[in-house]
Amino acid sequence: MRTTPGRHRGVILAAVLVAAFAARETAAQPAFDHMKCYKIKDPEGGKQYTTDLVPEITHDFVTELGDRIVGGFLVPGCRIKMPAKFFCIDTRTENAHDVKPPYDPSSWMVPGAESGERLCYKLLCPPVLPKSLDVIDQFGARTIELRGRTEYLCTPVVRQNPSTDPCEMAGNGQCGGTCGPGERCLALSGEECSCLPESSMCASSLTCSEGHCGGVWETCVTLPIGGCGCSHPP
Repeated sequence: MRTTPGRHRGVILAAVLVAAFAARETAAQPAFDHMKCYKIKDPEGGKQYTTDLVPEITHDFVTELGDRIVGGFLVPGCRIKMPAKFFCIDTRTENAHDVKPPYDPSSWMVPGAESGERLCYKLLCPPVLPKSLDVIDQFGARTIELRGRTEYLCTPVVRQNPSTDPCEMAGNGQCGGTCGPGERCLALSGEECSCLPESSMCASSLTCSEGHCGGVWETCVTLPIGGCGCSHPP
């Protein structure tokens, strides 16, 4: 069947309008690119971990190393101190403006990625040289000074929705569900979750190889600084 020029132009116009409407709908989706943090009380305390911290932006920041053995001696590096101090969630701001007249809100926004929920731990690293950075956010453009010492490391977290279901494995490989008093829903193997005594939790285990973690992908291992901890695969 042949298409007349007028009808052909109508089809093209309709396609353009649909694409424009879809783009507008996509652009209208709010970005939860801020983080709001709560001070928390974390029962997991008394431990330290060491790690290398590799920045994504390498022209302003360098890799900060964890503990190293140099010439037979321990050289302290970056250490993460338990317990966690803050719990942070994604959020977005609305109606942000000065608290004093003339209430001149910024007319622009600086979008960022939604980073997900975080637990933030006190971080101890060897000091680095201070530096100045020119930054812009929705509250204005200014120059900030990095004081030469890191303070916190925030890690992504996975939470299970509250449930009265029996202990089982969720689609994310995390064990969750209801157990009896004194029990925890933990990974029994790489494919199964079960209600186990709280004393069998990895962090509480006296023999790390016999400890159990909350995710089926995790393994209970001996930490370099002593004690047991759940290790994620690379």
